[in-house]
Amino acid sequence: MEIKILVDDIAYKRYFAQHGLSILVKTADDKKILFDVGQSSYVLNKNLELMGEDDNFDSIVISHGHYDHTDGFTYFMDKYNKNKKFEMDIPVYIHPDAFLDKYSDDKRYIGIDKNIKDFLRNYKHLKLVNEPYFEDNVIISGKVERTHPYEPEIFYKRDDNNKFEVDYVNDDMFMIVDDVVITGCSHSGIINVIEYAKKINKNKIRGVIGGFHLVVSSNEYINKVYDYLKNSDLEFIMPIHCTGFNAMKVLSELDNFIYGHVGKTMEL
Repeated sequence: MEIKILVDDIAYKRYFAQHGLSILVKTADDKKILFDVGQSSYVLNKNLELMGEDDNFDSIVISHGHYDHTDGFTYFMDKYNKNKKFEMDIPVYIHPDAFLDKYSDDKRYIGIDKNIKDFLRNYKHLKLVNEPYFEDNVIISGKVERTHPYEPEIFYKRDDNNKFEVDYVNDDMFMIVDDVVITGCSHSGIINVIEYAKKINKNKIRGVIGGFHLVVSSNEYINKVYDYLKNSDLEFIMPIHCTGFNAMKVLSELDNFIYGHVGKTMEL
């Protein structure tokens, strides 16, 4: 299994950094999975080129419906839309709630670009995931059980009457490949993500890569996550994207911490 970080807030040397996330996963049975697509088709394209990768993906998994994980999908819409006929057959896995109109705490729209949203709704290879989805050695979590307390960031959505109500980001999903958890933002709480992964995966979880979403968390909660991870017997953790500088500094004290960035490649 090989993992390459294509989009992240931090980049190494010649690669392009941008707020968002995209991870390329090559499985042991030679499948290529694109987990999230970042927020820009340009950045996704340039980093693919710089890493010597093509776009012959076997599937695309979208972790949740925030623009910094979804809007790079215009790369595929532009490339494969020939003669007004979309010629792509890559399955796209996503939670139904990702299509909600999503807003930040200051009521700024942060959902999927509306053109992408309209396209995906009519895409014949769209796969909606509510419950855990199993295929070969890959698991897509569906909605994450939230059995442990965490500190959520406040988001909003529009209801049927066009009024704002709290969005609990129930579309937040992760993926397990070869017993490694790959998570987008862990809006469900990183402890809940790992514990749910343990529940639905038949083997021991080896490690976790992705956004831990601790950027707005208190020092008290960051320390709680630190203590949890210290006692979790994971081979490695690679917190990136929305983990935040303060949390990254604390978590970097763990013996199994690996620094992640665009251009990072791991053989697992």
